[in-house]
Amino acid sequence: MKRIIIFFSLLCLPVLAEPTELRDWNSVAGTTIKAVAQSVEAGQVSLKSEDGREFKVPMDKLVEDDRAFLMEHFEIKAPEPGQPTASGATAVEGGLTYPAGEVSGPIDVGGGSNLFVYVPKTLKEGRKAPLMFRTGPGGGKSKSVSAYSESAELNGWIIAASVESKNGPDHPDGNHEHSKRCVAHLLENLPIDEERVYFTGGSGGGAMSFYNALRITSAGNMPVIGYSPDKKYDKKHYCYGIGGTNDYNRYLTAHAVAQYKDKGFHRFHPGGHSGGPAWIGDEGITWLNGRYLGDRRKEAELDDERLDYEASVIGWIEKLRGSEPHRAHYWCDFLTKDYEISGPNAEVVAGTFAELSEEPNNVRYTEGIAELDEFSEDYYAGEGEGGGSQFKHTTGRIESAAEKLATKYAGVPGIEDIASKLGGQTVGK
Repeated sequence: MKRIIIFFSLLCLPVLAEPTELRDWNSVAGTTIKAVAQSVEAGQVSLKSEDGREFKVPMDKLVEDDRAFLMEHFEIKAPEPGQPTASGATAVEGGLTYPAGEVSGPIDVGGGSNLFVYVPKTLKEGRKAPLMFRTGPGGGKSKSVSAYSESAELNGWIIAASVESKNGPDHPDGNHEHSKRCVAHLLENLPIDEERVYFTGGSGGGAMSFYNALRITSAGNMPVIGYSPDKKYDKKHYCYGIGGTNDYNRYLTAHAVAQYKDKGFHRFHPGGHSGGPAWIGDEGITWLNGRYLGDRRKEAELDDERLDYEASVIGWIEKLRGSEPHRAHYWCDFLTKDYEISGPNAEVVAGTFAELSEEPNNVRYTEGIAELDEFSEDYYAGEGEGGGSQFKHTTGRIESAAEKLATKYAGVPGIEDIASKLGGQTVGK
């Protein structure tokens, strides 16, 4: 078992060595194939069989003697204990229409539409990136994209925003035309995965995130204090809703998120009709990325991207555990139970998870985040079914449930404060 764990922790930089001789390779399942091992990268051995077929096999599927042979031949060394495994893919160096690591814009894309865009320095060579496209209730500015630069780097996502999209007579059709032109321009000029375009925005911009996701090829959205203007949803999408505890759109957001069932999640911050701290949006993007990659574990072409996602989030967890260990625990829980981490990085996460779980409030925080989402579906979603924002509104049922939740999570950072406000009346800003 110790030898297998060491293998799981292998460095995943591509090893430049001569291919092996033609030989038999034996799997732990009892099968044998005669092939040449051409290289080892990200825990995958590239084989070329006698008849010229090329394919990749995870090293942990081979018997111990074959793994040892590969490690010696390709001079594979184990990293320091506890270090995550990444794919070893190199970051893009130049050649991009818009430079990495800075906000570009406003960029005229034609038809009276303009955008701002942030390209992450973690963008990988030869790999297409997801796009998060933002629409606002009052137009877009440089800070509309820079606000999510941390999660852009963490996840390797491109962030962009429409300059013109805003509340008013052009909502939603005119705003959609601006969004459509902007997204088309970005797809043409940057390495973006067309199937993984996401939309976000606050209030009316959050409404546009639903509207755009139904009309432009998309994987989902992240509405902030938003709502669906036509109450239509693509339930194959992912939806991470963000809202204030006392926002007058809280019921609309809850109802919308509930339509996605286990692919939807409602995240609260204390307050009214505002977006809350930017880090919640960073967590939303990381959640969306993890759910997509985790749910497609059978798609081998995403293996390297999964390794980079895992390594990046593990590094993030290490930063959080010193200042906000409850958040670090939540992300260990997410990687373990929602993302269902396996392979080289599972052991690293398991060790950190166990250590963080020794503090009861870390565990209670993670449980509380889940219960807040359940509260949204149980007590808010039904109130939003009829449609329309509601001001100065609550019910006795909501007040009672919120009070019980606040009592249950007394003393838990980030949970008690939120729960205590869920029963209050809805307000504006």
